[in-house]
Amino acid sequence: MDVVKFLKEKMVYIVFTLMFVASYAGIQHRDVFVSLKWTLPIALFMMLFQPMVYMDIKKAFTKGTDVKKKYLFLVTLFYTVLFPALTYGLMRLWLLLMPGTDPRLLAGIVLISLSPLPSSAPAFTQIAGGKFQLTLIGVVWTFVLSLAIMPVYAKLILHTVIEVPMMILLKSLVLYIITPLVVGQLTRYAVLRLKGADALMSLKKPLVGLSLIGMYWMVTVVFGINGEMIAENPKIILIGAVIMNIYFLLRMGIAYLTGESLGFPFEQNVSLVYSTGSNMTLATAIAIGTFGPLAAVGTALGGPFSDMLLMILFVRLFEALKKAYTG
Repeated sequence: MDVVKFLKEKMVYIVFTLMFVASYAGIQHRDVFVSLKWTLPIALFMMLFQPMVYMDIKKAFTKGTDVKKKYLFLVTLFYTVLFPALTYGLMRLWLLLMPGTDPRLLAGIVLISLSPLPSSAPAFTQIAGGKFQLTLIGVVWTFVLSLAIMPVYAKLILHTVIEVPMMILLKSLVLYIITPLVVGQLTRYAVLRLKGADALMSLKKPLVGLSLIGMYWMVTVVFGINGEMIAENPKIILIGAVIMNIYFLLRMGIAYLTGESLGFPFEQNVSLVYSTGSNMTLATAIAIGTFGPLAAVGTALGGPFSDMLLMILFVRLFEALKKAYTG
């Protein structure tokens, strides 16, 4: 059995199982999970390292085409104006429906809503019939944008509900985004120079496995620590998941209608829709580093509970739409 393939293909099921088991165990043995809190930075680095190694920054910003220019313009507009505005509306709606929500959890919700594209978005784009390279450019570009978008808008949106320690937030950005990027890019350069492209590709599967193990460990520890809170407030998970699904559906819907109105080809429009997702890994790293483990529950609500599920479901939707286009 290909273990890495299994861990990747069954990601949603594994994450949900770990959330449930860890939350239940955390009710009885929270101290054990708290004692493991020191491992979270290691797990987060494991999650972040692989995508940083395979991020080709130079290629993303060369060979400009009309399609790429239009796509980048829209993605930039979405991530600098539209999505932050929607995130503010999301926070107000959340407080209206669940006014007693812990501000730290709300901080996680806001951070994942402001985070860049997930590294899995290009793969989903390709499966759904879109342009892999176009979405890959979006991953790199929104990552660059996030260095300014996340701290600035997090401060503007959250300042009325929780103090946003900007120095700690910026330190988290350096520790969990810039450091893995630098280490990853140096690793990429060294392997390419010393061993070649084939050697770099041969490392991909073990590094993906490392990333997945880091994510699963992070989910286990975070939900174990917060098991009591979840058990006492189950509506936070249930209602919160519904709210986050509506939020990401709105983002996807706006992107699709925008592409349609501008006459984008089907493949390009698929790429645009998959360029509305959020990177749970980066958001969780920043959330834990700035606000603590409870904030990671909020990022999880925006990840496996909503955005990840919708990306999977939209593969089927685009398959049906493609048949309609070609039929």
